[in-house]
Amino acid sequence: MNTPQEVAARAAELLQAGCVLIDLETTGMADDPGVQVIEVAIINAAGTVLLNTLVRPQGRIPPGASRVNRIYDADVADKPPFPEVYPQIAELLNGRVAIAYNHEFEQGVLRHVCRRHMLPEPKPAEWWCAMRAYTIFIGALRYTRLGDACRREGIPVENAHRALDDVRLTLALVRKMAAAAAPTQPRLF
Repeated sequence: MNTPQEVAARAAELLQAGCVLIDLETTGMADDPGVQVIEVAIINAAGTVLLNTLVRPQGRIPPGASRVNRIYDADVADKPPFPEVYPQIAELLNGRVAIAYNHEFEQGVLRHVCRRHMLPEPKPAEWWCAMRAYTIFIGALRYTRLGDACRREGIPVENAHRALDDVRLTLALVRKMAAAAAPTQPRLF
């Protein structure tokens, strides 16, 4: 994928093939071995919600994380811990193409959290990064934040930094890229 047209064609192909899209809200950054998942949302290419849940972390949510995602300790107090949510996450990701806006973040968080709980890391058939794809699609030299990318494309942004809202924004952005794909010509035999 080196050209905007290749990105558009791949986005269209992934949507047609039935990918899933994932977003996580967390207690910190993906490179922090102590990072924890506090919300996960997974949808399919049609936008159907397959999983949308808050997750109770071990310990408290750092105030800085709560300022970003507006998820507080009281919100997750009675929610399931990661090991209870994990089987559904693994079932939805394993063997499928998983799209995320900055897939390295989601993949890194899942790696740390699964290791901590001695669970096998989910194994999508492929991780596809909508952020990297969008960078190529618009010919930018640096990555664009999800909200900024959506506003640029005329996609309304309302509740950024909540998993379900962000995964829906990612889907809308992937659809915008896919819409730019050259229409396939029917074969005449």
